[in-house]
Amino acid sequence: MSKYTDWGMIHGEGEIVCECDNCGNEERIEFDEGYPDYKEAQKELRSMGWVSRKIDGEWYDFCCQECADEYYQKSRKKRG
Repeated sequence: MSKYTDWGMIHGEGEIVCECDNCGNEERIEFDEGYPDYKEAQKELRSMGWVSRKIDGEWYDFCCQECADEYYQKSRKKRG
């Protein structure tokens, strides 16, 4: 999974960082109410065109459908 919390200097503030598992593109979603809300962040990411896919039992995040397709094709070739 390619999401993590980048905590700010003030308690309860920070960003949820999502990195595309194919191209490395990054999106940051700020929060300031004490705890990161990953469910809400996922909705926001989807509205920006991000997609999540489960591949071989693991979750991956992609900045667009094209990156998801490209990553899937590469992973299929590795499996043979």
